[in-house]
Amino acid sequence: MPELLRVASPRIASFVDGERVAQVRQRLAQITRTQSARTGVTSPELDQVWAQLRDNLTEGKLVRPAILLAVADATGELDPTQRESVIELAVAVELLHHAFLLHDDVIDHDTLRRGRPNLIARLGADFTPEGATQEQAQAVGEATAILAGDLVLSQAHHRLGRLDVPHAMRVRLLEVLEETLAHSVAGELADVAFSRSAQRPTLEQVLAMSESKTGAYTVRLPLLWALIATDTEIPDVLEPYAQAVGLAFQLQDDLLGLFGDPALVGKDPISDLREGKFTAVMAHASRTTAWDQIDAHLGDPNLSLEDGARVITLLEHCGARAAVESDLAEALALAHRYAAEAGSLAQVLDAVVHALTQRRS
Repeated sequence: MPELLRVASPRIASFVDGERVAQVRQRLAQITRTQSARTGVTSPELDQVWAQLRDNLTEGKLVRPAILLAVADATGELDPTQRESVIELAVAVELLHHAFLLHDDVIDHDTLRRGRPNLIARLGADFTPEGATQEQAQAVGEATAILAGDLVLSQAHHRLGRLDVPHAMRVRLLEVLEETLAHSVAGELADVAFSRSAQRPTLEQVLAMSESKTGAYTVRLPLLWALIATDTEIPDVLEPYAQAVGLAFQLQDDLLGLFGDPALVGKDPISDLREGKFTAVMAHASRTTAWDQIDAHLGDPNLSLEDGARVITLLEHCGARAAVESDLAEALALAHRYAAEAGSLAQVLDAVVHALTQRRS
């Protein structure tokens, strides 16, 4: 498939050089081959981990790298050093994304991603002896995913360390990475706490968590890295823009997780109910008379498909779905307004909104 068609949306694809997207994909594959060659001689298991990571890293849509490349190109003509730095940063942001995915699957005890066995399931089965229980394979798979995520995260830092840029620029790029990790971890911690706390959070707390969890590394990081690497002035609207787009992205993710097509989303909508995910949908539902019926099933690991389907129907009938769709529309309107105020970057930032929020999976 042509690279321009593999990124998130035709709107963002029109701003991206497909050849450079292909370069990012090639470099991600090369990282896994290089690491496998270095470690495989002494550790067959690590060789196997890198082989599995190769598929993870090279099969995605490269949404965040595409955003970074598009924004960098929109700043003007880049010199050879800037072009190389931007490609390496695009590689780094995809590595960061996959490190988060690996750790997120451990937190959620998921064994599927995009409808297929994830690394936890694959390596859990490979690294346990014949006759091992499902629980044993899950434990081994989750331990492996944590370690694999650490390896991938270290490679993201490694790409920044190798950049041929002035010291002050490298420090600023690393500061943005540090800020992003702090925001994302804080958002994930809040998400975990919300799903396991006896005292349910407010809608405002859930929306704040959604902004932190997604906006920091999906929107703010690629935008800032692109602008810093091209030595471009950062628009005043960037922070509120990133918050609005990040919130819209997460709200849409919440809606797709419960009401989307499971074949496209790649997971059973009942899984979030069993996990006890307290999303914006649940926050709105908690304000309705249907909440007692919904709350009785939320977080039940043995929730049946029939009862889960009833909960999803209740979430729709009580108005929770419509309320989140309204929140989403409001966040999108804000994002488009801030994009329009971004001067020469207005068109590409508007395209980013479409790329991240006009999706079905």
